[in-house]
Amino acid sequence: MRDIIYFDENLSVEEYVKKEVCKNGGTQSIALKKELASLCDSICIEYDNKTTKEDLFDLLINNGFTYKKLAESFEVGVSSQVYQKTFNITHQDVKRLERRGILKKVGEYRFRAFGKYNYAPLYDVYQYAEMTDDDMRNMLKEYPRKKTQTL
Repeated sequence: MRDIIYFDENLSVEEYVKKEVCKNGGTQSIALKKELASLCDSICIEYDNKTTKEDLFDLLINNGFTYKKLAESFEVGVSSQVYQKTFNITHQDVKRLERRGILKKVGEYRFRAFGKYNYAPLYDVYQYAEMTDDDMRNMLKEYPRKKTQTL
């Protein structure tokens, strides 16, 4: 599986999922502590109220949840920029593959630019991790750019 570059650090997919789920982003957090606690309650895992998000995450993993299931539950994904840097493609290429249904969009993240809030799509982290350079080349050949007509 392909590693993910996260702030100049190479992370495995599992490490990336844990970092994203446990990240404290205030109201923009992917998962709140009470959501992780609710999952623990649903499968009867006992925990202390002072348990951290990381410890709740580890409890879920140790009691039958998979990283993939948690990534799907909390819509953990990678941005278009990750695809662009890894495969040396353009944003238009990524959007074209998304429109064709090849890249799976799992959610979106909000960012602020030019005085307003904008939203960018997040793509399935496991699909990205399992994709090879040859896979991407073949998809781009199968779905080439439309040629523009010049007058």
